[in-house]
Amino acid sequence: MADTLHVETREKLGTANNRRLRWAGKLPAVLYGHGEDPQHLTIPADEVRASLRHGSQVVQLEGAVSGQALFQEIQWDTFQMHLLHVDLLRVKKGERIQVTVPVATRGVAPGEGAGGIVEVVLHEVEIETSPAFIPESLHININHLELHDSLSAKDIEGMPEGAKLVTDPEQMVVHCIEPAAPIEEEEAEEATGAEPEIIGRDAEGEGDEGES
Repeated sequence: MADTLHVETREKLGTANNRRLRWAGKLPAVLYGHGEDPQHLTIPADEVRASLRHGSQVVQLEGAVSGQALFQEIQWDTFQMHLLHVDLLRVKKGERIQVTVPVATRGVAPGEGAGGIVEVVLHEVEIETSPAFIPESLHININHLELHDSLSAKDIEGMPEGAKLVTDPEQMVVHCIEPAAPIEEEEAEEATGAEPEIIGRDAEGEGDEGES
């Protein structure tokens, strides 16, 4: 069930008014979509934070506006500590939407027993589905992942019924690789072209100029 956000109409716009709203524990928001005029709203900041903690992408709006909406953009401060603004996109009943869903690995890769390292290269994928069936996460089974093998987006499991993968099915999600060999000190010096410094030795010819 979608989280509920209680919204009010935002009468006063501008930076100064938005700052006052945030001091009062509310966030400025704009609702777009479906050919309707944008609506300027306010939302309790704690409700938005709770929805984000729950991983919600689609929320239920109540108050000045009713219906479902998709988190389109969340603006944070420079240090990603404080919410500043929310953009919402209207969602109509029966509509299919595209959302980003995290991907987690399941199981133990046999390749790790052979000395390999499992590396996840794609942490989320985009799918098209109904707002009622957005999963919190998808998974990919690595129980048969051998050393030098890889799995791609088409191997992802847990897709909701009727959902469509938007991400390229051939895009790599996870692979099992050999650990990088440690670089020896001499090899590191050769790689950088650095010459070890010899203390107490002057370069040839240095120190003679200007002496009487």
